[in-house]
Amino acid sequence: MSNGQPQEIINQFCILYERTSHPSYRGFKPSMQQRLKRRMEQLVQLHPEWHTDDYVDYFCSIINQESQPESEQQFAHLHLVAYLDASRCHFIRQFSRKFPFPLATCLHFFDLTTDVLYNRDQLKKIIHGHNTHTSNAANLRTYIEGALKNIIINQINWESDWHLLCNVDLTSRRKFNNTTQKLREALFRQGITEPLVSQYCFAWQYFVPIYKNNRLYNPSQKKGRAWVQPEQTDFEEAARDYNLNRFLADAPLQVSSGSNITAKTIQVWMNICIQALRNSQKLVELSRDADSYEKHYYQSVNPWETLESDQNSAEFINQITPSLQAQLQRIDQNLDKIRSKIPRQFRQAVMPLCYPHELSLLVQAQFAKKVGVNQGTIARFIANTYKSPLLTQLDSLMRTQLSPDLDSWSQTYVNEFLSKRFTNPNQTHEIDQALMVTINSLDHQSQLLLRLYYGQNKSIDTLVKDLDYESTYTIDQHLISIRSKLQQVVRETIHKLQISYVNQVTRAYYKQVISCQLLTAFSGMKLRELLKMRYAQRMPEDKIARLLPNENISQAINHAKQQLQKVLLQWSYGNYGISLEAEKEQVSKVIEIWLNQLYCLDLNEKNRI
Repeated sequence: MSNGQPQEIINQFCILYERTSHPSYRGFKPSMQQRLKRRMEQLVQLHPEWHTDDYVDYFCSIINQESQPESEQQFAHLHLVAYLDASRCHFIRQFSRKFPFPLATCLHFFDLTTDVLYNRDQLKKIIHGHNTHTSNAANLRTYIEGALKNIIINQINWESDWHLLCNVDLTSRRKFNNTTQKLREALFRQGITEPLVSQYCFAWQYFVPIYKNNRLYNPSQKKGRAWVQPEQTDFEEAARDYNLNRFLADAPLQVSSGSNITAKTIQVWMNICIQALRNSQKLVELSRDADSYEKHYYQSVNPWETLESDQNSAEFINQITPSLQAQLQRIDQNLDKIRSKIPRQFRQAVMPLCYPHELSLLVQAQFAKKVGVNQGTIARFIANTYKSPLLTQLDSLMRTQLSPDLDSWSQTYVNEFLSKRFTNPNQTHEIDQALMVTINSLDHQSQLLLRLYYGQNKSIDTLVKDLDYESTYTIDQHLISIRSKLQQVVRETIHKLQISYVNQVTRAYYKQVISCQLLTAFSGMKLRELLKMRYAQRMPEDKIARLLPNENISQAINHAKQQLQKVLLQWSYGNYGISLEAEKEQVSKVIEIWLNQLYCLDLNEKNRI
């Protein structure tokens, strides 16, 4: 078939512009567009004299004839969608520029109009309002654009501020919790912190059902599409419920430790929530350079942040890792003197090959089978030879920092937590998190005592009367018992942090052993520039092919991976006498993981241990 006007007609009725990256819509398979194209080619051959508007009339008549087979109606529907899609996309791009955050708005409008076009009944209803016998095809597109614009405007009117805030399914606990979490995230992104976030969300959960009952479901209310403004009585009811329920067992500490609020406060809080939800709809576009990618997806967490209270503490934190790495080197150099069932010639291979990190070449069971011992022997060797000495050293280092001793330090920490951060704990600190979990697990009487004494600063004499304690001595003993339990939690959390940090340092140390072998080999490869483009710069293969037209990109990349695989196989056998021929597939996966981390490696310097 020629590339003239018939081909242009065919393309108009078979190319679908549906966005395929959105999780709510499955993209059309290429085979569907091919079937549409074949049908259009046959139709053009049967009716070479037809123009575009003739085909539009033909497909409109098919979808309106109930006597037509369902398959014919489906294909006619898709042909019309393809015809309308190009102008629909252009209209949405132009129309969304009139709104804040045009990118997010464009995607939202696209999804909204997609629901309309791909719904055959809705499309038939729109087309029915257009007289195809007196208007040409171009005017049909204009009519459809006007109809879609009206649908968008109606949706905007429907999505009022109070629709955004209160459109929650109250019959589903899961959906309600998900919406609550989205509101919390929006408030945090707005820069609002605890205890306000918990207080806003607590007020919101009482305001929503009140608003819906009074404004949406009330028969005396005028029916309209837009969600109406709440009235003063709505805020008053919400404030009353907030104040009545803030001392319930499941109420957040940030709420019960606060004070009673007014209807005006509820109104202000709800408007802040609306603003946060509005701003959260903005799409944040991340730059694709290596630094920003690493910062976004691999933010490092400092488990000792709670100890960095002064300059000396910060210097101490910076000395921990080098000290533990030096201890690992000393252990590696003295493995022959250690008693173990693992043969001496294989002991040096245990940690580099099978300690669990991203680049581990073997699991413990595989390694144990290769050296003739059981898996338990390998696990005990790692625990006794490496982890135990490292934990001992770390504990010794920390005891010099936690002055005068761990017990006194934990007592001071708990007292400061209760007096200064009880209503606003640091959500990023492991110890604060552990204390909050423990407090939430206490009995109701103990939680109420903490809320009133530390949250509202009530005196012990007042609490004796309010909580029916026998005497001030009884309350003192109760508080001492609670603080003692919290101090034990602090000590346990410190120990867990020690174990976690030792594992973290050990993983990084032996991961670097494998990485250095690959980096050395990579630096001497002829194909390293090709791998840099594919993995460090994250260029797709088709783009690389345009830059290097004389290279078979896929074949060259596979060849480079095979070279790196060969390097690891030779290194394992040459250094430790352990063959990995049977585990080539695992080695290939390790190489793929390492290549995907090229963007954050220094490719100019080989960081050897």
